[in-house]
Amino acid sequence: MPPKAVKESLVMLINIGVTCPNTENNPSLLEKAKHIAKRKIEEMIFLKPKDEIAILLMGSPNTKNSLSTDHVEEFANFQTPNWDLIEKLMALQGTKHCSNWVEALDAGVEFMKQKVVDVTVRKVILMSDFKEEEDIIQQFQADAIAERLSAEKIKLMTIAEEPLDERPANPLKISEVLLKDLHKKINGQHTTFDNAISELKFYTKAPTKPNPSYFTLEFVDKKIPIVNYVKIDDPKFPSWRKAKDDQKIVSKTKYYDEQRNSYEKDQTVAGYKYGGIFIPVEEESKKDMTVKSGEKGYKIHSFTDRKNIRLEHKYESAHVILPSREEKNIVQQFYSLVQALHETNSVAIARKLGRNNLGPRMVALFPCIDIPDEPWCLVEIALAFAEDCRIMEMNPVKSAIKQLTSEQNEAVDNLIDSLRLPDTEDNHEVDDKSRYFLPGCVPNPVVQHRWHMLAYRALNPGKPLPPMEDSLKEIFDVPSMMKDKSKCHLEKIAQLFQLESIDPKAKEKGETKKEEINMQIDDDHEIENPLKTENKDDVENKSSQEYVLSLDTSDIDMDELAANI
Repeated sequence: MPPKAVKESLVMLINIGVTCPNTENNPSLLEKAKHIAKRKIEEMIFLKPKDEIAILLMGSPNTKNSLSTDHVEEFANFQTPNWDLIEKLMALQGTKHCSNWVEALDAGVEFMKQKVVDVTVRKVILMSDFKEEEDIIQQFQADAIAERLSAEKIKLMTIAEEPLDERPANPLKISEVLLKDLHKKINGQHTTFDNAISELKFYTKAPTKPNPSYFTLEFVDKKIPIVNYVKIDDPKFPSWRKAKDDQKIVSKTKYYDEQRNSYEKDQTVAGYKYGGIFIPVEEESKKDMTVKSGEKGYKIHSFTDRKNIRLEHKYESAHVILPSREEKNIVQQFYSLVQALHETNSVAIARKLGRNNLGPRMVALFPCIDIPDEPWCLVEIALAFAEDCRIMEMNPVKSAIKQLTSEQNEAVDNLIDSLRLPDTEDNHEVDDKSRYFLPGCVPNPVVQHRWHMLAYRALNPGKPLPPMEDSLKEIFDVPSMMKDKSKCHLEKIAQLFQLESIDPKAKEKGETKKEEINMQIDDDHEIENPLKTENKDDVENKSSQEYVLSLDTSDIDMDELAANI
């Protein structure tokens, strides 16, 4: 089992004032700091609700700390992360009060020393512009600050506008030089506001630590100890339920018979109802009815050609199987099986038991060989039974490929080639957005969007939910590199394929209107030549047809009709 996570105590030290006298506050910097703090607290609410967080302010109009440091305020004491703290934080406004980060950090260390009594991971996140003047910074030494932090076992992370790397065009300020020296002594972390915002784009990172499960792979008389790792899994999201404030919901089940007489649980007997007959099932019968499928493990059932496992069969999470021991004979047996499957282009069909006496499942074991940075292994994919499959019957569609000219066919092939994703991360032509499509590089943006919607609903209960953030939408966009490559091919296709927009409704209306016009023309023709014919039989047929077609005789001149007859 993985080691138990240690509780964390975090102090966020935010500068809402200025670091140099007679200067203006940078509102954009403060908004970035508030955004980072908000996202960090949201992450703690969702994923680390037992950790504690406190907030100290630099440049505050109030002086409230144990060291009486000017314009440093203990804004929020240690508490579990909550939505009220975020609302208080987002309401902060910038000031013109001056303070320096060294004294504010010293006050934060003293605050943590007095308030934190449990064994926790202690961390301080300091956000400022670090533009203090030389006469202020010269009175502090990096060794003394590092010694104080090390004595209290406090980790430091600082966030500023610029990195601490050497900048020839814009050299480091004296405050940044002191900060850089401090990080070297304590092995601290430093980043920029923009990088911190990008890092907090996702609350969960791509999983890198394996979580093994141990099994035995049986094949005829051989038993090979193996280890199973999750390679691909469906995204998990914690369940949420509504609860009343300071109230515990206690549900009590009541039992009734057919006459609506109530009974206690110990007076009832479990059973089943078939039609109108109740059949009791005792505890001993329950034990006999439970599945006894044996101990957990894999047992190879048979082998089949790889082409027989179609794409629609690969419908669940994938696992990677390796030998669990370093013994020579075990490793040799396992990899001999992998190599044999690879050489024969075969797949092993195995019966899998995840836990003792659990319902068995059928899985396919694929050999995986000669993939860079991947060991030889078996890849497990669950198979579906007949009742799990849905048969789709589609009407036959005539292929349009045979109707294309050679030039059109070549244009389509070139477009497809231009839209192919890069194979490896080492490709220098890959831009940042293209890396989103590489496996294992980006967590699920849909899950992150759900975090955002829950946070927005908690802070804005009466407002409609906003759309997905642009930073998450960009992951689904086509990379700029591919847009540039495919642009000329799209233009070529636009020249070769002439598309015509057809509105089916407009077409139906046009046909109906055409029929009405034709009928009107026929009617007009009949009006201009009413029953003028030299053939008496034709007149009789026509007049009889009119009587059949219409029962309304109000428009017919009977005298004229009689004369013509």
